[in-house]
Amino acid sequence: MKKCHWLFAILFVLIACKGEVTVPQSEQKPAVNPVVTEENNLQTVLTKKTTLIGRVVLFQENELVKGVTAVKLAYVDKNDLPMALFFFKVDLNQKQLVLKPLTPNGSEKYDMQRIPDMINTSAFAGLKVVGAVNSDFFNTSTGEPRSIVYLNGKPVRTILPEIRSYFGLTQGGKPLIGDHSVFTQQRSTIYDALGGYHRLIKQSLPIKQTDVSVHPRTAVGFTANHIVYFVVADGRNSSYSNGLTLTQLAEIMVALEVKEAINLDGGGSSTFVVNLPKTEVQNKPADGSPRKVANGWAICVKD
Repeated sequence: MKKCHWLFAILFVLIACKGEVTVPQSEQKPAVNPVVTEENNLQTVLTKKTTLIGRVVLFQENELVKGVTAVKLAYVDKNDLPMALFFFKVDLNQKQLVLKPLTPNGSEKYDMQRIPDMINTSAFAGLKVVGAVNSDFFNTSTGEPRSIVYLNGKPVRTILPEIRSYFGLTQGGKPLIGDHSVFTQQRSTIYDALGGYHRLIKQSLPIKQTDVSVHPRTAVGFTANHIVYFVVADGRNSSYSNGLTLTQLAEIMVALEVKEAINLDGGGSSTFVVNLPKTEVQNKPADGSPRKVANGWAICVKD
């Protein structure tokens, strides 16, 4: 009989304490960050997967709107030279996000204008520009781009020299990259497009580069799951940022698991603008201030 009393007593204690059981700290599941984790942020990825970074000096990562992240990464490279990189990461799987070509005063006419001014003079119905970069090389006298221009499905410039390339989107918003070899096949699917120069990544593989010069750079690439990266590298300033070779630029794109990528206009044209809450040039253009350029890409969110 005493054994039964002991059994009832033990059972009562277990039932009473059931709601008070705590999991030891070591066994608790870590909090999940749905946007960025330490393992996949750009600082960690580029440190682990490239040969460029000797020591990180500054890392800033800000989500401008859902699906759009702006990043600044300052580091000292393996040769003890300072570098400053800027990134936009744009998740085109977010249906509220749209990439649109910027042109001077929002016009189809060839001209030149600074990227911040293009943002403020271009009107995209129902869209808010949250960031922008420069795009194509151009005739510095007339502002005529070197590659193609497609605006809202309209072919404004269809001349594509054999050495040039382009980045664009289909009417459904899917990113595409091409050059002279595929333009004939792709042109019927292009809705918006602006040009570039060197192919950096093709079918997930880096293209061997013969140009070994070091300059400020702007580039664009996208992954197999439609994540678009815009990259701006500052340069020509030995105490702040020295610039990159095309091979180094491609190495960054490989680390980001980009499927296709091209080099855009660089040098004094390289411009990285955040437009939230105000228009702000966040990089340091090599000319000392933003250069007037032929066109650029706007990262937009639907109002």
